[in-house]
Amino acid sequence: MSLVASKKLAGKLKTLSEFNQPGIILAIRQGTTAVEAAKKHLPKAQVKYFDNEAQTIQEVMNGRAHAVVASEPFPAFQAIKNPDQLFLPVAKAFTREPIAFAVRKGDPDFVNFLDGWIRVVSDEGWLEERHTYWFRTNAWKGLVE
Repeated sequence: MSLVASKKLAGKLKTLSEFNQPGIILAIRQGTTAVEAAKKHLPKAQVKYFDNEAQTIQEVMNGRAHAVVASEPFPAFQAIKNPDQLFLPVAKAFTREPIAFAVRKGDPDFVNFLDGWIRVVSDEGWLEERHTYWFRTNAWKGLVE
């Protein structure tokens, strides 16, 4: 989970704890893991629920909410798309969700290969570079349109 916030309403807020205040209004899509993340990490903030992410962003851009809590890369892409109005107050995601490879049962060689590959590319910085490229920029956009 990550935050994208209004420059006008929340421009001076730079930490997650600053968003965990009674006067802060968060816009969140109902039925998503963002709801649980907000309850856990931002319990003092007021939450408004919406049917889709477009509504949450509109609420922030219209000045009726301070920030949106959503899964990456949505917040980053909204900040890139609307740099005059939105920003990412917290540099990295504030929660992590388990992600895995599906592997055929009884194939320890492939599991060991994947574990080794993950360790190597993590140590080299390649995974962080790929994450930045795909989730913090839109430089790749012309390649898929």
